[in-house]
Amino acid sequence: MKAEFFILGALHRGDLHPYEIKRRLSNALVECYTDVDVGTLYYAVRQLTKSGDIASRRSEKVARGGERTVYRITSKGKKRFQELLLERFREEGSVAQTMYPALLFLHLAQLAAVSGLLRQRLQQTESDLIKTRAMKDELGAVLGTGSGYLLDHLVEVRQLDRRWLRRLLTDVKAGKVRDLKPGAIQRLSVHAVGAKRHSK
Repeated sequence: MKAEFFILGALHRGDLHPYEIKRRLSNALVECYTDVDVGTLYYAVRQLTKSGDIASRRSEKVARGGERTVYRITSKGKKRFQELLLERFREEGSVAQTMYPALLFLHLAQLAAVSGLLRQRLQQTESDLIKTRAMKDELGAVLGTGSGYLLDHLVEVRQLDRRWLRRLLTDVKAGKVRDLKPGAIQRLSVHAVGAKRHSK
């Protein structure tokens, strides 16, 4: 489902072949927070074609004598993408696991629905923060060093998530959501190449 989401989102920017989808995802630094394997991507393209969410636009000759298929998103695929996008905001788990992928395509979202889901996520984060602080206060004297640091980390992560969610919710409610500026994809490409070099 993760690969389907990325493919449908990428095809909102235009007709693409699977390798170009992978390249654009790499340029958007998706690999910093998730893995999108080429084999998984091609499999998902086949599944999305079967389901009618994407369709072949044309075939192109490639330098090595083969052909590649360029795909487009269908109206059914656009509807499916909206469902998947909102699912990302509904999904339970850390902000990084659930919402990072959705942020790539926030400009395509139904902002009123996202606003409501962000409000719920913020309430849950605040509730989790209160519970974690209470646990730390209650157990403080009997906690081992490692457990103390673990709870400190949970508190700090939830504080960070709360601040971040508040800012995001403010912008979504105000409609201050936009796509990448022209030229951003090329600039991201340079950063993606640099990030890959440093990780080796």
